[in-house]
Amino acid sequence: MSTAFSILAALVLLSFLVMIHELGHYLAGRALGFSILEFSIGMGPKLLKKQAKNGTEFTLRAFPIGGMCRFEGEDQQVQNERSFNAQKVWKRIIVVLSGPLTNLVFAILLSFVTLSFFGDYMPGIYEVAPDTPAAVAGVQVGDVIQDVNGKPIKLYYQITDMIVAADSDELTLTVLRNGESTTLHLSDIYNQEMGRNYIGVTITPERVMFGVGESALRSINYVTGTLGETFRFFGRVAQGNVSSSDAAGPVAIVAMISEAVRSGGETVLRLLVLISASLGIMNLLPIPAMDGGRLVFMVVEAIRGKPIAPEKEGMIHFVGLILLFGLIIFLTFNDVGNLIRGTIG
Repeated sequence: MSTAFSILAALVLLSFLVMIHELGHYLAGRALGFSILEFSIGMGPKLLKKQAKNGTEFTLRAFPIGGMCRFEGEDQQVQNERSFNAQKVWKRIIVVLSGPLTNLVFAILLSFVTLSFFGDYMPGIYEVAPDTPAAVAGVQVGDVIQDVNGKPIKLYYQITDMIVAADSDELTLTVLRNGESTTLHLSDIYNQEMGRNYIGVTITPERVMFGVGESALRSINYVTGTLGETFRFFGRVAQGNVSSSDAAGPVAIVAMISEAVRSGGETVLRLLVLISASLGIMNLLPIPAMDGGRLVFMVVEAIRGKPIAPEKEGMIHFVGLILLFGLIIFLTFNDVGNLIRGTIG
């Protein structure tokens, strides 16, 4: 597959996820009686357009880099009873929330499909060091760890944190061995030289297939796990414990999807789940000019009983938009630098 085609496919897939987001706004707005001027796929000049009976114009634009759902009177004074700002605040809250929530629901559904067809990767035992707590307890090469101290492993990368956080005196592992679950008891797992818990195994991703119920549960766990990782990332940002390669901008996202397209359908599905969940989570953060920022003003309006002055809200969103564009530009240059250094893809 050519690089140009994979990049185009990546842009189309990313635009599809943005369309899912905007579709959430659109469906909620239609259900609650909002006047919607345009629902657009892509940006730039209009290639195709169709006027619906309800007055909404559906358009396909030239550049596959996003989309929009444009409400009447969204950033203007009230024009009529169906204008965005004329609606009750609880209706506006639902409409704004619907975009991010649709991304999260779509991530769960897509994750369910992916897990149902391809299963997921669990921590398998690749090597057991001799004379270590794992070796003494009878951990064997080929075992697949299912839970730690009775807590099931929801995501592959959780295993290390769960072992490090465990009581160093005793640790219980439940492993899958030859199709059956076996419980093993480890003791004295704290390693003085390392300064942390260490059981003495090398793990490797091991594919495990799940039934319908387990796939559904793990789909929800994946999205909640992504939420937790997002907040942990911002915590590391606040502490200054991140590097330039830890953050991805538009170029990096397109590059990753492009690489996934060349790798195959399973990789694409797994990456789309991650990006859709991330879109939903990021849009819920209280950042001016984004859905979460707008929600803050609507919640304040609901508590006060009256909206904040439009010019003040507009100025805050404008400043937020400038900062957001600045961040995108910074991340774009950062992505290009990482591509040159070969740390993306």
